[in-house]
Amino acid sequence: MTESATLASLSRALGPKYEVRRLIGSGGFAEVYEVWDKDLERRLAVKVLRPDVAWTSGMIERFQRETRAAARLEHPNILPIHFVGEGEGLVYYAMPFVDGMSLGELLKRSGALPPERALAIIIPILDALDHAHKAGLVHRDIKPDNIMLDVARGRPLLVDFGIARRLDSKAGPGLTQTGLVIGTPHYMSPEQALGDPNLGPASDLYSLGAVLFQMVTGAPPFDGDSSQQIVGKHIADPPPAASDVNAKVPRELSDVILRLLQKQPKDRFHSAAEVIGALESDKQPSTVRSRASAAAAATELLVSGATTKSTRRHVGAAARPRRLGWVLLVIALPLLALGAGALFFRQPTLVFENKLNDMVTVQVAGEERRILPGGSFTLKVDRARRLDVSWQLVPRLGVPLGDTIALPRPRGTVRVAATASPRHGAYFAPVITNETGQSLSIIVNAGLAGSTRCGCTIPPGAQRMMIGYYPLYQNSTVRAEANDRSATFQNLGAQANATTGIVGLLFRTGDLH
Repeated sequence: MTESATLASLSRALGPKYEVRRLIGSGGFAEVYEVWDKDLERRLAVKVLRPDVAWTSGMIERFQRETRAAARLEHPNILPIHFVGEGEGLVYYAMPFVDGMSLGELLKRSGALPPERALAIIIPILDALDHAHKAGLVHRDIKPDNIMLDVARGRPLLVDFGIARRLDSKAGPGLTQTGLVIGTPHYMSPEQALGDPNLGPASDLYSLGAVLFQMVTGAPPFDGDSSQQIVGKHIADPPPAASDVNAKVPRELSDVILRLLQKQPKDRFHSAAEVIGALESDKQPSTVRSRASAAAAATELLVSGATTKSTRRHVGAAARPRRLGWVLLVIALPLLALGAGALFFRQPTLVFENKLNDMVTVQVAGEERRILPGGSFTLKVDRARRLDVSWQLVPRLGVPLGDTIALPRPRGTVRVAATASPRHGAYFAPVITNETGQSLSIIVNAGLAGSTRCGCTIPPGAQRMMIGYYPLYQNSTVRAEANDRSATFQNLGAQANATTGIVGLLFRTGDLH
């Protein structure tokens, strides 16, 4: 079934009270659509089991049963499930639409996170996991892409409990099977890799340890040339110490991660709550000391990555004389007031940067400007008025790309950038080097819906030739053709730079078959 056919079927299944707007994501087993709830005037994300997968009736029944069980979870850091449905040959469930990004996207953009920021994200997720485990559910697919960062509310969210399995023995034999998802190789526990049908909470803790390792080092604990090789390392290889990979990781935090990554479930922590206790120890980075402070810190850390100091006073710390404190306070308050006043009355400044690989036009405050790649401009703006900043790529090849950012009552310095990841999707810019000795024609996203010929020829000897921007998916492709032979780069979603969109591709002699 094509994307348009699935969209039409989902519209009929949901009925007239819902408007199915667009496909926003696709994975191996499901697709996610943005849907508008007309009655309640809210955006939803509806996850649909892919109709082109050979689902059995038993698998669909188990999926629905487990999703309904997950829908009973109530925790501020678990993305809730509004309803589960079936119709027009589709099986689906609806969730709130989250404005933000996944932890996976954040790690692709920023690499390793400071320990304080990593803890501000992971402790609320552990609390959510503890809640789920106590309710008898194990997630089985903990990974960065299943942790969403809700920037609007400053909280991380654990998602995709629709593929969870009940832990209680009364769930019935149908629920003790491996189920629909076998996990993701980079984050899979050894027992999951070995096909254990009775996974427990310890499997989730192992996966979370692999995620935390990547958060503080920039890479998962095990990697390889194939899924089989990665899985084999999870089963047999001793886990590396995060502090050995990144010297900035405190040894105490590295030790917690090592315990999470033990091969035997009995050698790991006994619960997510126990992990939280270890991470809240005075020996850990000081930004996050408790679940309450973790939630507060996450609001700032998710958005800006800034760190804050813990206000906990350790036992035995010497108290400063109160009189000196009052004197300093009397002196500081007028200075702070003056500073705050100056900040309030200062005229706001807009800073616009073009981080794309081509020229953009910018429309703001009734003006239009053309900004070269890497260029920027600064503009004083009126704080009392809403400011709309619109930019458009000036494409010679490829597809149009642009965005509009609304800034109600701007304050201080506001930075806006043209990037390859505007709010409505991601794009990439293939840069081609041709060492085949032949002229090449290029098809972008060959084999996918939206396949596009670039309308260009890459001459022999071309070095890093730009061919424009194109929609980016996890499985995006670029195919080069010459004289009935071709060569294809696949799965470019993880390789493209999230800011510039650039991905360099080298076609050499012998690549064409």
